[in-house]
Amino acid sequence: MRLLRRIAKDQNRSVVIVSHDQRIKDIADRVLWLEDGEFKEMTVMATDPVCGMTIEQTKAAATLVVGGVTYYFCSRGCRAEFESDHP
Repeated sequence: MRLLRRIAKDQNRSVVIVSHDQRIKDIADRVLWLEDGEFKEMTVMATDPVCGMTIEQTKAAATLVVGGVTYYFCSRGCRAEFESDHP
């Protein structure tokens, strides 16, 4: 991955990689998420800390701020479970 990134930069090219490997997003300049046939920016996505579902932050069913960190949930049930585990 680092070699592809260096080649792209040196030759002023783009490299498109399709993968389920989450480690790639750590070295990519831009990451898109394909959901229901539409590309979405990864920066607006969040992972529900209870069930692990990936959701858009703006479409989260519930949110919770704990210690200055905002958590996004796919449902109120996941938020309730999180709150019971983190009093």
